[in-house]
Amino acid sequence: MDRKPGRPRALTVDVIAQAALDDGIATFSMPSVARRLGVAHSGLYRYIEDRDDLLVRALDRAIEAATWPDADCSWEELLRAIGETIWHMCEEHVGLDEAALSAPRSPRAVEHRIEKYIESIQHQGFLLEDAAVSVEFVITLALTASAEMRRLHRIEAAHTAGPSLPVLKAYDTEEVWRGRGWYARKLDIVLAGLAQRRIEP
Repeated sequence: MDRKPGRPRALTVDVIAQAALDDGIATFSMPSVARRLGVAHSGLYRYIEDRDDLLVRALDRAIEAATWPDADCSWEELLRAIGETIWHMCEEHVGLDEAALSAPRSPRAVEHRIEKYIESIQHQGFLLEDAAVSVEFVITLALTASAEMRRLHRIEAAHTAGPSLPVLKAYDTEEVWRGRGWYARKLDIVLAGLAQRRIEP
């Protein structure tokens, strides 16, 4: 919803990034953000390079506002909790999943957080590389699973009034089409495999 006419709010990078989130992280444009803030479109470029830059800053803003797990958790609990945080972000900001997957660079806010998670998992008996891959995997899995569920819902909606949607038997289940789909199953499989790579002290 656009702001009512009146005195424009003081611009900062954070204010502009929040406006992009409020406008819709998947659909905002520089003109739409400017309208929301009640400022001239050209005025944004004193703070933001372009839409890609604003996208990353909006992602940073969403990441900063999210509730992240404590790094002192056990490695499995920590990885599951990271996934939960990503899911909550995707639910709060529709389209964040695809926006994050297509961002031109990693948001700095997530880099600062995952460093401590990687260190925690490494100290619990994993190679540094495996710890890094595990954190990256869970984040990517949650983002792609969220995007996939929105895609499946669009497909299902398109077939509501028409012929039934033909799918393979394995995919014709409530688990696939409802909630988070196969996210939990996929995560369980990967965590079980990761446990086999743990180096016992």
